Amino acid sequence: MLSVTGIFYFYADMINLTTKIILLIVPVLVASILVTDALLVDSRATDSHTVSTDTPVTPVTDEVRVVSFSPEISEIIAYLGGIDSLAATDINSTYPDELKKLPKIADYYSVNQEALSALNFDHILLSRDFNALIISKLTKYQNKLHIYSITDGSDLLKVIEDLGKILHREKQASDIINDIQMKIQNLREEHANKHVIKTAIVIWDKPLLTAGGETFLNQAVKICGGSNIFEKLTIKFPSVSAEKLIAGKPDVVISLIDDNQNLPSSLKNRTVVLTREQQDSLMKISPRSYETGIPAVCQAIDSARNLVHDKTQTAD
Repeated sequence: MLSVTGIFYFYADMINLTTKIILLIVPVLVASILVTDALLVDSRATDSHTVSTDTPVTPVTDEVRVVSFSPEISEIIAYLGGIDSLAATDINSTYPDELKKLPKIADYYSVNQEALSALNFDHILLSRDFNALIISKLTKYQNKLHIYSITDGSDLLKVIEDLGKILHREKQASDIINDIQMKIQNLREEHANKHVIKTAIVIWDKPLLTAGGETFLNQAVKICGGSNIFEKLTIKFPSVSAEKLIAGKPDVVISLIDDNQNLPSSLKNRTVVLTREQQDSLMKISPRSYETGIPAVCQAIDSARNLVHDKTQTAD
């Protein structure tokens, strides 16, 4: 770029103007050049701020980093859109698939303390069902430790709300809670005033374990218009004999196991085996339970209701 003096002499030589005319033109040119230079300098400053590799810009963020040792909690965090907040999880946190890519530093029996110490995190989140001996070894993280209990739908909503606050995702938490409440309302209305179906849910066969009245599975049966034949048992997952299961005269047996060879043969034609994903979504209480698990229970109960109705019609 020419200097202001160079431009002055250039114009003076080329057009041979009088000194007076030149003196009138030069101030205008000078002002124009100074403004242009100022704009170029400002442009260069802006460019160096945004693309220079010498002085990288660190964005301001309030992102929270957490470690989850609970499959349910990890899944809830995923529903909140907070997978990027997870620094590590336990080996059972595998749904959705994105969680499989995260470092796995714990199982039910142990925590890799060295790996945990190497992480940068703000909170450790785990379930009360986690191994008590392992929890006792996390006392040095006491100020960062959050222990949750998710045994039913009410617990789930509270945990979603709390995790929303921890992750600064209150809006997402509120939306998920509203969605779950709407799903429950719709399912209850759909199955209200329908014939009540006697139901048993089997979660294991050696020994034969069923769902008692103090379980999330019992809640699922109620939502779908069923009646759990073992609801009065206060043990969450009581062991019962095959004879007792038969004596309960269930209209449907909903099985959360793949191999049903040990179930009473007289009940096999009334048994509905849920898929692996459906089983998983019922045993791990999360928003997915209301998308996959409970609708599967309702479908099984509806199928039995149709059979009962057909038999009644035939008898009439």
